[in-house]
Amino acid sequence: MITLITAILVIGVLIFVHELGHFLAAKLIGVRVEIFSLGFGPRLIGFRTEETEYRLSLIPLGGYVKLYGEHQEHLSLLENPEKAFAFKSPLQKAIVVIAGPLANFILAIFIFWFLFATIGTYIVPAKIGEVLPNSPAEKVGLKPGDEILEINGKKVKSFQELVFFLRTKEPPNLITLKIRRNDQIFEVKIEPELKEDYNIFGKKTKIPVIGIKSSEEIIHQKHDLISAFNLAIEKVIELTGLIFVAIYKLFTGEMPFSTLGGPITIGKMAGETAKMGISYLFSFTAVLSVNLGVINILPLPMLDGGHLVLFGIEAIRRKPLSLKTQELIFKIGLVLIIALSIAVFYNDILKLLKEWNLP
Repeated sequence: MITLITAILVIGVLIFVHELGHFLAAKLIGVRVEIFSLGFGPRLIGFRTEETEYRLSLIPLGGYVKLYGEHQEHLSLLENPEKAFAFKSPLQKAIVVIAGPLANFILAIFIFWFLFATIGTYIVPAKIGEVLPNSPAEKVGLKPGDEILEINGKKVKSFQELVFFLRTKEPPNLITLKIRRNDQIFEVKIEPELKEDYNIFGKKTKIPVIGIKSSEEIIHQKHDLISAFNLAIEKVIELTGLIFVAIYKLFTGEMPFSTLGGPITIGKMAGETAKMGISYLFSFTAVLSVNLGVINILPLPMLDGGHLVLFGIEAIRRKPLSLKTQELIFKIGLVLIIALSIAVFYNDILKLLKEWNLP
């Protein structure tokens, strides 16, 4: 029950923020918003103001903002064309569309900012706790207590960064480590070994390892408001880049499709993080918000990114595509989204069956 409630709250907040972005941008450029809905399907409850109906709908897996004069086929019937979305310039339309994903990125920044400013960050320093026998590290003379300052000329702030470098990039045959041992600083060139393991994208592959383990030391870093804000922006940029890389690897086959999860997986993860503590739930919500923002700016029909492509074409042609062409594009997009939804639900069901030890 906790998992279900938490999942609904997390997804509800993300959808609300996303649609609020569209809503505020529409109001800013003078477009009337007819409906602001959390969820799809039949209306459960709601209220109406002079211009807008606010409603909570039955299916809590999305939401939408219905704009006045959004569809070309109804333009001749409009009483107030100056408030119609379709009569706005391509740039103004793009502002309304991009405001949704932008709101999700802003939400993630504020969540991380709050966490970094109040709780701080915890890192495992880039110190060697153990050197494995007969490993590349042992062969070049690395010892427990050595601190890794740089890898291939790039500063290393934590042991996590070292692991991340090895597991996400294609390192050359030799990597250069700058080491501090007591008061001495020196460099070593080390050739990683390739061992079969899972990379951060869930694919079983050959992972470069150098044969060291981290120390048990954990450093708690506190941040003032400015440094916490800068760190939050860096975190969102880093996550955005990772998600784009993951999407690329998904389409090239380097990342298994089975790693994708749908609402069931998201709900389960939300429940698990809630049990770990409110800060973990906030972090999970921020990561999910970045995911939602990135997914929506992909240039696919039905998504915000697909609309941006159409507005770009409209700006170049100085007129929108024909209604028939737009309908065809959105039908293709709808088929793609339905197919993807079925696929992630299928993955969710398979994961549940494995957890329940069912065939």
